[in-house]
Amino acid sequence: MRYCRDFTDRGLAKFGDSLVNFVFSLALSTYLNRPTGERVPNASLAMALELAGLRGIIPPRTDKHGKGDIAEALFAYAWLEGRITVEEAVAILRENLTEDVTHFSKKKEAVGRAFAEVYRVIKERLGL
Repeated sequence: MRYCRDFTDRGLAKFGDSLVNFVFSLALSTYLNRPTGERVPNASLAMALELAGLRGIIPPRTDKHGKGDIAEALFAYAWLEGRITVEEAVAILRENLTEDVTHFSKKKEAVGRAFAEVYRVIKERLGL
């Protein structure tokens, strides 16, 4: 089944929001060696898209929130199309998390850098 490839689709972004937060919470829980539930900031997702070289899928003048929605929709699309699994995304994140993820003022950047690696894989597999 083919899913909508419009990364500004609100339904896809809402679904992706849940997936992204779930994947991040799993990765962070294994990193911290204790259960935790965390949300991924839009600023981190916006940074991840930029670092992964996905600027081309972002419409001009899109704010941080809009970029976060696009990142979430892209993740959902890749997962629905079978291009990345939850387990694989968790492993990539876990490998790329640093101690900065526990530091209040460095957390957004640390999360963005880790997610950039996930989005690089997605970019390659979707041919973006």
